[in-house]
Amino acid sequence: MNRKELLDCVLACCEPRRVILYGEKFVVDSRDLKSADLCIILDECDKKALLNKLYLRINMPIPVQFLLYHTDEWQTLLQDTGSYASAIEKKGTVLYGETAQG
Repeated sequence: MNRKELLDCVLACCEPRRVILYGEKFVVDSRDLKSADLCIILDECDKKALLNKLYLRINMPIPVQFLLYHTDEWQTLLQDTGSYASAIEKKGTVLYGETAQG
C-alpha cells in the first residue's frame, strides 16, 4: 500500500481540509507502507462517529492510526510551539490540502 491508496481511502470517508502523514514505516527496499499515522483536520464533525467510520470502512492491509482535529482547534494548538499539533505540522508530510496553515 502506498500513500495515494491510503489517502484515497480517507477521502472516500470524509471531506477533510488537510491530511498529514506524521508517522510511517516502510517495507524494506520498497516505498510501500508498513504502517501509518494520519492527522486529519476538518470542519465541525462528530469525531467519535468519524473515527468509527474510518476504522470500520477502511480495510487496510497495514496498521493505520487516525488523529482528528477540528480546524479551529488545530489553529489554536499551532500557536503553542510545544504542542503535538505543532510537531505534526513541522515534521509531517501533507498528503491533502494546503502545505502550511496561517
